[in-house]
Amino acid sequence: MPRDGDGNTLFGRETLVLNSAKAEVVHISAPEARQTFADLTSEYEKLLKVSAKIFKISDIQGRLLKEREYEINEANGSLHRLEQSRRRLVSDISHELGTPMTSIQGYLRAMLDGIVAPDPENLKMVYEKVLLVNQLVEDLFELSKLEFGQPAFDLKRIQPDVLADDLVRRFGADIRQRGFRFESSLALPSPAAGALFLSVDTMRIEQVMNNLISNALKYTAPGGTIRLCFRFIYPDEAPLPQKTPVSLQIRVVDNGPGIDEAARAQVFDRFYRADRSRQEEGAGLGLAIAKQIVIGHGGQIGLESQLGKGSTFYFTLPLTATPPGVSAYSQSGKKGASEK
Repeated sequence: MPRDGDGNTLFGRETLVLNSAKAEVVHISAPEARQTFADLTSEYEKLLKVSAKIFKISDIQGRLLKEREYEINEANGSLHRLEQSRRRLVSDISHELGTPMTSIQGYLRAMLDGIVAPDPENLKMVYEKVLLVNQLVEDLFELSKLEFGQPAFDLKRIQPDVLADDLVRRFGADIRQRGFRFESSLALPSPAAGALFLSVDTMRIEQVMNNLISNALKYTAPGGTIRLCFRFIYPDEAPLPQKTPVSLQIRVVDNGPGIDEAARAQVFDRFYRADRSRQEEGAGLGLAIAKQIVIGHGGQIGLESQLGKGSTFYFTLPLTATPPGVSAYSQSGKKGASEK
């Protein structure tokens, strides 16, 4: 028999009556009366079973209705959040596009009215504003694809030390050419490193690094130091020989002015720019794009900073053991099996 919410058997009293009736049948001496009583008892038992089934069906339907109600409320909540996000995005786009477009319109109007000469310097200024608008539109399109899970990552297996070497070569020379000191640290000592690989879209990871390093260069004084660090993350932060790292952490360290605590929680939000960067060009989308790329790879991104001492932007990428018979990128950079 079904039970109520307190665990008690439903129709308990009725069941007791049925069992008592069955026991009394044998004590009825008159055959006709005994048969009639037996028939009535049988019909009562059938009615009790039907009632129990109906109750069970009703209970199931009630629980299904509650589940559907919860799902509908969740969907409504998601729609409400999406609508808020859409309105915020439209507002941000209007503001971010409006500033350079107003500047472009002002310069062109001044040229048409003969107030400003259309000389190379002024034309270059207008052209740079147009480039800024174009970059903003491209970044918005890129970010919208990332946020809605639409990008197609070209994932390939690569050993962590190979990726580290590639990134150091890719960005080290550029940092030095721009007048900054560059340092790198590859703390990947695990003897099991050769049996581990990353599954990443290397072009997208370079995009993340470019955004983080550009951010570091922007706020570091000429001659300052940019450091690129790589290390394994272990389950309990104890790199013992028998333990296997679970992710590769990549850190971009600068010795710039640092970021105050109130701003740290917002630096990865789209269109966010700290007060110290208001004079810098850009829409404030680079770190938001980097965050979505890292999340799309199953990793995490974060920030450590101290005013007056600098900032460290870091992200992690999950490691996986190399399957038998499948080689990751070798030290020479030869490609193994790819995940497409």
